[in-house]
Amino acid sequence: MGIVLPKEIEEMAARRASETGFASVADYIARLVVFDAGEAADAELEVQLLEGLEGPDEEIDIEAMREEGRALIGAQRDGA
Repeated sequence: MGIVLPKEIEEMAARRASETGFASVADYIARLVVFDAGEAADAELEVQLLEGLEGPDEEIDIEAMREEGRALIGAQRDGA
């Protein structure tokens, strides 16, 4: 994939890549994309946690959750 950046941003990216020890601008930009994706996932998790805290109280059957987890792990082990 090729990306064309405005010259000013390309120079900035090259400078930051060099300053931070990346082998290339492409490696630097790839890391930025990965970091951004992680930030987005963290933000979504925070939203879901807050929704859970604000949601209705309900009893949780821990043993049923464990059994469900064991079943899923067993199915993955068996190749299902």
